[in-house]
This record gives sequence, C-alpha cells and structure tokens, in this order.
Amino acid sequence: MDLPPSSYHGSLEELWDEEEEPEEVKTVLSVVASVYHPYLDVFSKVKAENLPPHFTCDHHIKLEGSLPTVGVIYSLSNK
Repeated sequence: MDLPPSSYHGSLEELWDEEEEPEEVKTVLSVVASVYHPYLDVFSKVKAENLPPHFTCDHHIKLEGSLPTVGVIYSLSNK
C-alpha cells in the first residue's frame, strides 16, 4: 500500500486534478450555484490573495461624463 507524501508542493490547480477534492473545493461546491461550477477558480481564496501579474504597458479608459464637477475646494487642514 502506497502512503501519501508527508508534504506536498504544488498548486491548487494540481490538487483539483487529483481524484480526491480538497476540503476548500468541497466547501465552495456547496456554496456556489452549480451553474457557476465551471468558474470555480474565481472563488478560490488562494488565488484571491495574490495580485494579478504586472504588464509591460498600461492603458487609459476614457469614460464620458467621468470628470469631476466644478466646485469650491475646501481646506481640510487645521490652519
């Protein structure tokens, strides 16, 4: 009988590929509606704790009517 390794180094995706589902996946499956099960990676706490990767370029999104309104600027200092 093969014993499981005492430690495991890998990603959550690799764990999801195994026959037994991790406890987190079982919990998410019970909370998330079945129609959203193909998108379970969106609900991963592990992935949510990481920032998205940096990109070499940024872009500007122009939104019409998104400029601040003209008005009086009030001082917020105590002076």
